[in-house]
Amino acid sequence: MSDTTTSDEAWFYAQGGERKGPVPTDKLRELLAIQTIDGETPVWRKGLADWQPLRTTEIGAQLKDIPPPIAANHVNNGLVWALAFAPLAYLFVDVALLNYQNNHPAGDEFFEAFLSPLSWLVPVLTNALLCLVDTEQLKRAGYSSGWLTVFALLLAPVYLFVRAQRLRQTPTYGLVWIATFIVSSIVRAA
Repeated sequence: MSDTTTSDEAWFYAQGGERKGPVPTDKLRELLAIQTIDGETPVWRKGLADWQPLRTTEIGAQLKDIPPPIAANHVNNGLVWALAFAPLAYLFVDVALLNYQNNHPAGDEFFEAFLSPLSWLVPVLTNALLCLVDTEQLKRAGYSSGWLTVFALLLAPVYLFVRAQRLRQTPTYGLVWIATFIVSSIVRAA
């Protein structure tokens, strides 16, 4: 915090389960403008009894023309459920590749050059695509993406848990992903 910011102007905000700040009012407005935070971001400053959504503060006045995000129970969860069961679908890809490999002579250059990488490339690309499309859906529903896009590209299960937290939903689809991953891993090992 700079020396020119008085303690009455110092704001704290919650992001990713961590308290951030103190930041001056102008910085909080800037974070809002670039969508690092949104109207639902919990904020606090001296004089407030407890954390409250930014939308309910005087800074939230600049949000008056922006509708709130649609209710989480109205957000389509079809893509995340598809992602939750995807490890089982990838098992079929592995079975098909294994079947091809068993039916063709060892040292098949086609398999080694093209089909072998598919066992990991298909899941990685499909997970990323499903997560990115879902992230865009959430943006259209009024939820800022923030770190969701990063998790969408890197780790599908983390994306599912962060998404559930962001929408204040139980992380059932994240738990299903873990369960289907474990089941598919056991089947592959057998």
